[in-house]
Amino acid sequence: MPGPLPQRSVAMAPRPVLLPWLTALVALVALGLAGCSTTGAGSGSTRSGRAQRPSGIQELHLLTMPVALNLDGSPGPDGVAVKLFANVGNATKPAPIRSGEIEILLFDGLLSGGSAALPQPSHAWRFTAAELKGFETQAMVGTGYQLTLRWGAFRPKNDRVTLIARHPVGEGRYLYSTPGVIACAP
Repeated sequence: MPGPLPQRSVAMAPRPVLLPWLTALVALVALGLAGCSTTGAGSGSTRSGRAQRPSGIQELHLLTMPVALNLDGSPGPDGVAVKLFANVGNATKPAPIRSGEIEILLFDGLLSGGSAALPQPSHAWRFTAAELKGFETQAMVGTGYQLTLRWGAFRPKNDRVTLIARHPVGEGRYLYSTPGVIACAP
């Protein structure tokens, strides 16, 4: 009967070359987990089961800063900074928006998850695809839009605001991003 096998000790250290790729992979997974929801099935579908839309936008991802910004130097917050990414057509990563429009909706406080319809937003910004082009930026995950949005006369009554991006898909239906919650002092 043979004796026990010799034990080998192998130290596995992460390779520095793999770190940027690992970071990119984690960022892509996080972006994918951000998710999105729709209120309708859209018009038609593709082989992959995704709805076809004239703009080609299939998903919206809105990444928010954790706190509201003071953009005018007067006491108190008066705006927010966000990054918007859209999955367009069959692209494997976020791609430029070349048609349609996007709305960013701001709600005072947290939205309740049980409501079927959104309440009236406290403020809204609307961008056409042509207007978004001026805010286009390249990131490791793909093309996105970096927006700094002032909310004008609106003053938050709550210590948080909620932001949602939406894209009209026709017949009063919209494609929505996952809500982003931002802290702000009332």
